Amino acid sequence: MKKQILIVEDERVSAEDIKMSLQRLGYPVSGIAVSGEEAVRKAEEMHPDLVLMDIVLKGKMDGIEAASEIRSRLDIPVVYLTAHADKKTLARAKITEPFGYILKPFDDKDLQATIEMALYKQKTENALKEREMILKINLMETIKALALAIETRDVYAAGHQRKVANLASNIAKEMGLTEGQVDGLRMAGSVHDIGTIQILTETLIKPDHLSQFESYMVKMHPQFGYDILKVIEFSFPVAQIVLQHHERLDGSGYPAGLLGGNTLPEARILAVADIVEAMSSPRPYRPALGINTALEEISKDKGILYDPEAVDACLILFHEKKFKFE
Repeated sequence: MKKQILIVEDERVSAEDIKMSLQRLGYPVSGIAVSGEEAVRKAEEMHPDLVLMDIVLKGKMDGIEAASEIRSRLDIPVVYLTAHADKKTLARAKITEPFGYILKPFDDKDLQATIEMALYKQKTENALKEREMILKINLMETIKALALAIETRDVYAAGHQRKVANLASNIAKEMGLTEGQVDGLRMAGSVHDIGTIQILTETLIKPDHLSQFESYMVKMHPQFGYDILKVIEFSFPVAQIVLQHHERLDGSGYPAGLLGGNTLPEARILAVADIVEAMSSPRPYRPALGINTALEEISKDKGILYDPEAVDACLILFHEKKFKFE
């Protein structure tokens, strides 16, 4: 099935000539637009497979602006048709990531070659996006399996990582972090205690004080987690976030005793989410302290142990937006 093409050309005679050329080559024409605004509207309505766009158009929106709208909002490839090849125009056009240029006048052979190259490039990009999505889904399933493996060893930790990941990602959103940072933080939160897999179960569920060696091993779990995760190719610094989630602003944390300015913002957010969930839930050595006590703790040590922005965002979530652990 031949691909549908939208022509954007404000000279009617030129538009009809292009239409006839496309029909000779066997390409259906979905429509003709004579302005940038009409091009965007018709692209939304018809969703063609390709847009042939004249750069110079009458009206408020020229071809480059229209191409930018169509590409960013609709992910439709655009090929420029133009008699203007000056450096300034080409520099503006290049920013919109066009799939090709055709300089007027052109013949059917040039037109067909440019169209086929553009369609092939779009097909390749779509295949890559689909592959990336499959890889992301597989990665998330792997993370879920790792999280489950940890929780089966420690009944007190059941749901802890999931709850921390949820709170941390909501804090990140409240702070205005990017979508990528939020996704990375959610991944890190889901496996932030993966290093405990190298600690004896008896130590994890011990109801009384830990020995010096046991305490050392527990404090090394962020390092153990980092060593496990660093070999996985994440799109985000997941391993580094896990490594730093027990560091504190004043350098009193572990395993490296880093000062706040030397840690990732995602790690500082995870630290707040982790302590809030841990204090509000039961542990082998104590009952649950409750969410109010947890929030009092981070408020008291805001700017000393915990990132002030992360603490403020966390307090807004619980006090104003009525966030609850699920």
